[in-house]
Amino acid sequence: MASEYTPETRQDRITQQWVACAPERSGRPHKTGDRSPDRDPTDDTPVEGCPFCPGHEDLLPSVLWELDAGQGRPWDARAVPNKFSALTPAPAFETQARGLYRTRTNHGRQEVIIDSPYHYQGLAHMSESQIDAVLQAYLARYHALRRAEPPLYPFLFRNHGAKAGASIPHPHSQIIGTPFAPPRIEQEEEAARSRYEETGQCPYCEMIDEELEAETRLVWTNDDYVVFVPFAARVPYELWILPRTHEPEFGRLNEEHRSSLAQSLQTVVRRLYTHLDDPDYNFFIRTALEYESEAAHLHWSLRLQPRTNVQAGFELSTGVRINPSIPERDAAVLRGGREEP
Repeated sequence: MASEYTPETRQDRITQQWVACAPERSGRPHKTGDRSPDRDPTDDTPVEGCPFCPGHEDLLPSVLWELDAGQGRPWDARAVPNKFSALTPAPAFETQARGLYRTRTNHGRQEVIIDSPYHYQGLAHMSESQIDAVLQAYLARYHALRRAEPPLYPFLFRNHGAKAGASIPHPHSQIIGTPFAPPRIEQEEEAARSRYEETGQCPYCEMIDEELEAETRLVWTNDDYVVFVPFAARVPYELWILPRTHEPEFGRLNEEHRSSLAQSLQTVVRRLYTHLDDPDYNFFIRTALEYESEAAHLHWSLRLQPRTNVQAGFELSTGVRINPSIPERDAAVLRGGREEP
């Protein structure tokens, strides 16, 4: 079936990166990751050998934080050290030059946030209150790393499925705190600053206004958040969740807006589960590098990328992504409309 959408190359006006949208290259994606057999999401039987199941605390280094549950659940969410961390909590952070090359200690923190005590209860099967508990864990560990000595830059993310990098099927997220600001995020913040200096407006607020007006890439909205497929999406069905009000930092999320975010995230993951057959995906929270930032050009967001295709030689060699779809079609699918290109 021919597509009504025209192939075109689009530019992200903030980062200036180009994406080639080629909707003729593929149709609706199919399930991409291995899943556990269909099981009752509320099955509370611990899975043998899983360190994240209740009763297996002897397999964990320690428990850093926990949210009490009640109602028969052992806990709602908990944070533990990553047993196989790529970083060390040692305070030393030294850079050494060896001719052309430099090295430095792997200082930082890497923690696992266990999203649920139930081994088979992914986000798509959670209630809003359960997802809200996960967000509470995010915020608690975010502030803990921000206030560490020395302070760290925290990065929250979730890998869903083997192709997204999840090595343990028990639902979990991660937070990594580094002592340095990653260059890619510095570049995006500088690009956003340049755009702000050009227009006098936060470019992310501009983006929200544009998507609300165009509507073709909108997937869902409530009073506090906008969910859409970005204009220059790098992969099929990429989704951004942005708060409607200007806010540079995720850490200032209050209880009301946290609950509203839980509703937004629940809607997103359930639509992926329903319309795309539960694809593997990554999501991450992008927030201002500066703690308690008041930057007029920055706006925090939650960004989700399904793993429905892989980068090949052209993309790896040039940095230009080929998206074998187009955002307007993807948004229509996730709104519950047509499912064929």
